Amino acid sequence: MGSRPAGKTLAGVLILILGLICLAVLVVSLAKDLSIWILGRHVTAEVIDSWYELNEGQEESEFSARYFVAYRFTTPRGRVVDGASEVGGMEWSSLGIGSPVDIVYFPLYPLHNRLDDSRFVLFLALIYAPLVFLAWAGLTAGCHLLRPSPKAHVPFLREILGQNETVVAPS
Repeated sequence: MGSRPAGKTLAGVLILILGLICLAVLVVSLAKDLSIWILGRHVTAEVIDSWYELNEGQEESEFSARYFVAYRFTTPRGRVVDGASEVGGMEWSSLGIGSPVDIVYFPLYPLHNRLDDSRFVLFLALIYAPLVFLAWAGLTAGCHLLRPSPKAHVPFLREILGQNETVVAPS
């Protein structure tokens, strides 16, 4: 049988592995998001705390922070659940303790919850497009590089079939 250059095999394996990693990240991320986007229940929660964290590595003259709110809600079965989410600075400044916030949670596991971002679902779904493309491209390119060339099979098939000459199909 024909031999494949080691570089082509190594490149095929590495690209295939990268494609599989992209696919795994895509599946895990989509599983988390789709569980809320499709099966999520919407409820109103109450803000119980808010805080900010300064971003590290900023110059003293610049103020850059990440803003968070903690909230509490009750499921229809009476379970009280606490959660926390990052919010934008404008939203954070308008939310005080006791303020109502809309959240969405996964009914089978209410600890999987977040602020309702349903107005951004289309945008969030488009974020997955590059991952889908990278996974598809990696898997396709890796398989293409690892696929044996058709010429490699010809001598082997002739040997199996006991044919040493070129076979021409009747017209």
